[in-house]
Amino acid sequence: MKTVEVDKLQNSTHQTNQSDQQAGKLSNQSLSGSKQAGRGDRKLLIRSVVVGLIVAGAGAMVFSLQKAGHSPAAKSKENQLHAPVLTVSVQNPQVKPIERKLAVHGSISAWDPISIGATTSGLQVEKILVDEGQTVKKGQLLATLDSSQLNAQLQSEKARLASAVATVRKSVQPNRPEDINSMTAAVSQAEANVSDTEAALVQAKANFENAEANIKRYVYLKKEGVVSNQEAEGRETTAQVDAAIVRSAEHRVTAAKFGLKQAQEKLSMAHVGGRREDIDIAKASVKEIEGNVQRLQTQIAQTLIKAPVDGLLTRRDVHLGDISSAGKTMFYMSRDNRLELKAQVPESDLQFIKPGEKVSIDNTLGTNDQITGTVREISPLIDADLRLATVRIDVPADKGLKSGMYAEGHINVGKYSALTVPSQAIISRDEKSTVFVLHNDQVERRLIQAGNRVNDDVEIISGLNNGEQVVVDGAGFLKDADYVAVSKH
Repeated sequence: MKTVEVDKLQNSTHQTNQSDQQAGKLSNQSLSGSKQAGRGDRKLLIRSVVVGLIVAGAGAMVFSLQKAGHSPAAKSKENQLHAPVLTVSVQNPQVKPIERKLAVHGSISAWDPISIGATTSGLQVEKILVDEGQTVKKGQLLATLDSSQLNAQLQSEKARLASAVATVRKSVQPNRPEDINSMTAAVSQAEANVSDTEAALVQAKANFENAEANIKRYVYLKKEGVVSNQEAEGRETTAQVDAAIVRSAEHRVTAAKFGLKQAQEKLSMAHVGGRREDIDIAKASVKEIEGNVQRLQTQIAQTLIKAPVDGLLTRRDVHLGDISSAGKTMFYMSRDNRLELKAQVPESDLQFIKPGEKVSIDNTLGTNDQITGTVREISPLIDADLRLATVRIDVPADKGLKSGMYAEGHINVGKYSALTVPSQAIISRDEKSTVFVLHNDQVERRLIQAGNRVNDDVEIISGLNNGEQVVVDGAGFLKDADYVAVSKH
């Protein structure tokens, strides 16, 4: 535009110079004519000079007007540039009390995710009785593994156990009842033998005492000459024999008593049973086999895959014919079918959140149901890099939410005063928010930071001052530095 004006000015100057040259030529021609024609033509000469001066003055005036920008064309163009492009309405920002809303977002997940698998490896999956999305009860059978090999091992171990138990009984009491009865009879016989030998000893002692008395009498009779030496010696021999019989009887009594003692000890041992060492060994063998039986019974019970709690099966990773492996998950389930939102919240906002507070979850499912969660707990650990903490929010499982979904919501934590403008005054584009601020009859595009929204009002966090006028109606059709007309209504 400036180039066009310069060109016009140059053209005007050129026209003025041409006018001056023409006036000069006319003046020279008039002077020359006057010399040739004489004073008689003076009137014609004066007329020519006046015409030249008028032309020169007109050119100078045109140049002056163009230079000052007051030509009719310039005025028309200036009026066209400053003409309003749109009639808009404006409004001053208002300070209003609004609810403080803390935004929360994160993923929906199971409240207590549970992995279910086999604890016994190497067994084939025989049956699958449930599928994903099914609600199950605690103890409900989900799948079975082939237990035929384990059952065979169990029967073998049970047979070994029965044999070991019999061995223990034999170790505890190795004698049969008839053996004990025989030993009891032997004791009785030994007791009778002791009695007989003791009686024989008494008889032998009596005979010996009688023999000694006879010896004393025969010694006296011998001295008196009543009996012969031979008879007296015969009595002494009898006494010696009786003494020997007494000693023999005493030995028999001792032997009989020893036999009785042996019989009694044997009977007592028969009543007591086997040796303690043998019994302990037999009992240890029983315990070992019992442990094998219990292990096999446990493994067989583990071939029945059951639900540990009530809940919802969220995933099935097992198929018929699979080989079980300890540590490999077969089913995933959500305990009690409870869901939670794990929201990441800045540490600066934790002061406003308490367990039990209600959380409004944005409904993106296309239904009209209001989804409300409840803050259950706040993680005591804060991410040192992101400065975020995890807030666990219980969400209803009957509103269509599913594990893995992304969800957003907010928590109302009280009111505060904030600068607000109508929502239609804010233009959002490329993740940036702007408003148009009116200065006289021209608008300025202003970058702002928007906050919470309450009804049709939006909080202005920064970028706008109280008292400035912002365009409301028509803001979406403007660009920076546009001229506008302000509606009076």
